[in-house]
Amino acid sequence: MRKWRLGAWLGLILGIVVSLSGCASQSTSRTKSSSSSQQPKSAYVTSSRPTFYVHGFQGSAQSTNTLIKHAEKTAHAHKVYVATVSTSGQVTLSGNWSAKTRNPIIQVVFKNNLAQYDQQSAWLAKVITTVQQAHHFSSYNIVAHSAGCVASVNMLMTKQASDFPTINKLVTIAGPFDGVVGEDDVANQNSFLASGEPKYLHAAYELLAAKRANFPNGVHLLNVVGNLDDGTNSDSLVTNVSARSIKYLTRGHQVVYTEKDFHGKHAQHSQLHENAKVALTIDRYLWHR
Repeated sequence: MRKWRLGAWLGLILGIVVSLSGCASQSTSRTKSSSSSQQPKSAYVTSSRPTFYVHGFQGSAQSTNTLIKHAEKTAHAHKVYVATVSTSGQVTLSGNWSAKTRNPIIQVVFKNNLAQYDQQSAWLAKVITTVQQAHHFSSYNIVAHSAGCVASVNMLMTKQASDFPTINKLVTIAGPFDGVVGEDDVANQNSFLASGEPKYLHAAYELLAAKRANFPNGVHLLNVVGNLDDGTNSDSLVTNVSARSIKYLTRGHQVVYTEKDFHGKHAQHSQLHENAKVALTIDRYLWHR
């Protein structure tokens, strides 16, 4: 009898231990599942929309390398192509754009980096078309510096084929839309009239103003302006009035305009594309949730 009672007690205790073990296992499983489902999302989106980085007058790949590397590190973007345009206008793509690439970037390099705005505009349109033929997309972004800003805006004001993709976001960095200091502009000479139009209209501005009716509607525009804070109200080459004059050109086109001003020595014309704060501002503008 005692042996039977002892066996019964041992069986009961073993059953309780197994039951508790099973409950603990289920609880751990639920905790892991709950923890997995509550993983924080990335602060940056996952998009297949390409972004074209365009350098300026006398520029090269070096002009956009820092911005692109920052985007790759911060916004999980990936440079998929380098689009090189020969002096004769032939476009060569080097790189690979796989189907699931996150936030793809195309770096545009003009071998003739002294070409006029209208020529670079035509080349940029050809780059976009060439990339679209290699990897289909319906909309795109542009990040441009200096003369690349004018070439990009001029391209957007030029009628393209009906199947040409649609611009989504445009980032202009130190755009000389209404003149360059030392060429056709002077520091602190120009100003805005009550209407928002610049008092003096230089050659580049007149070129764009004549075509402004063609600018697309609904574009999101981030305009980056540099000020050395040395009394010139410029980044050394582009006055603040010249850079800001893009806003008046796009009036009436439902443009969502955002302006970011940067100050000090790192806001110098060529330093703007090396400035980490500028790069972060661009990354957040293009890809932040």
